[in-house]
Amino acid sequence: MPTLLHIGAPKTGTTAIQVALEDLKTRTPGGLATYGLDMPGTPLEQARAALAVLGQGVGWQAGQHPLSDRRWTRLVAQVQAAEGLRLVSSEYLCEASEEVARRIVGDLDHPGEVRVVLTLRPLTRIMPSAWQQYLKSGHQLPYDKWCRAMLASPPKRGVTPSFWRRHDQAAVLRRWAAAVGPERLTTVILDPADRGLLMRTFDDLLKLPKGTLTGVAGGRENRSMSAAETELFRRLNVQLRERDFPWKEYSDLIRYGSILRTVELLPSEDGTPVRTPDWALSRAVELAQGYRDTISELQKAGMTVIGDPELLTEAYPGADEARPAPDLVPMDTAVQAILGVVSRSSSGNAFFPDEVAEGVGEQEGLPGSARVQKEVTAIETLSAREISEVLAGRVRKGVRRRYRQERQRLVRIAHRGRLTPQQELDALDPVEDEPGRSSSTDSPE
Repeated sequence: MPTLLHIGAPKTGTTAIQVALEDLKTRTPGGLATYGLDMPGTPLEQARAALAVLGQGVGWQAGQHPLSDRRWTRLVAQVQAAEGLRLVSSEYLCEASEEVARRIVGDLDHPGEVRVVLTLRPLTRIMPSAWQQYLKSGHQLPYDKWCRAMLASPPKRGVTPSFWRRHDQAAVLRRWAAAVGPERLTTVILDPADRGLLMRTFDDLLKLPKGTLTGVAGGRENRSMSAAETELFRRLNVQLRERDFPWKEYSDLIRYGSILRTVELLPSEDGTPVRTPDWALSRAVELAQGYRDTISELQKAGMTVIGDPELLTEAYPGADEARPAPDLVPMDTAVQAILGVVSRSSSGNAFFPDEVAEGVGEQEGLPGSARVQKEVTAIETLSAREISEVLAGRVRKGVRRRYRQERQRLVRIAHRGRLTPQQELDALDPVEDEPGRSSSTDSPE
């Protein structure tokens, strides 16, 4: 049976497609099978499987703790057991090397039965969105400094190293064209003037009746943050990373508490937006011209192109120069940021029970609406070796916790009175990239 492999890229509507399909599954008697379609597992499970096959994990020490390859093996088994057209969708897959891409295609089915689709937006629009997503994962560099690191020649790949793996559009296309063949690769270039293009395209790719996929009403807005909001959370990241704050607690309290609540509840029109400096826009357009040429070359080799490649070279009004970070944060922003932590820590939800009852905020089952149910394995199903590994892991975790507490105490003593707040902000170290989801349902944790 054929398989459609949707590989992203991040910030190009991947989550919108996944949410629309999940909505279709729940509101259609018989689910997706009614349309001869199967999407094995959930988007979250597919995301975790994708990270596993890439050898990645989550958090700012993701490279040291990759997810088990069994997640990918499990998804492959589900795909092979499915009937009809199978869909696998994860924006992380665009990061795959050519070797890993070949493995993915081979595992899912015979290469001739797999078709790969990549969605693209202009790099000029991707950059501010991607930087904000990294902020949600604990990144610390101001936007202007981050742009300089990304657009240096060569780029400083130690800073958010996943950015160019994901958004060097020519390199992504060449890797996957080599793995699956240009004739089985489809590129979709989104048009901001045609907001229905994405859903119509996937109706066609999934052989659904026209108009079947739609945006889900009442879903998360996932708006961009204002400049003041980004600076608030960036400075918070600096302070927490300085104190070696654990990733799991950061993800729970800040990403899916403070940030999520602030972005969800405050109006999108409030505040000055983040603006890309003109010099960075010019450099991004130069790179995009090369991406456009690669698309033209692969199209001649058989790749299907939907949309206008010229849109990738689009520039939009930027800032004449880097603006200083705002020192004042609106009172409403500060209040919602604090309430997000309070509500999340007390109820496991970024929104208070009375708000949830009124339908405010996240929908049930998404990361901000309730704590994700932890995977539980019955002890009877574990071997003696696996039980010993679990126990050893808990001992190591306890030792690490005590070590962090003592280290934090010593750091506070050593730094007390020696550094000004501004010096602490300037003492930035590049964050190890965290492969979080492109919108609030984008994170695997």
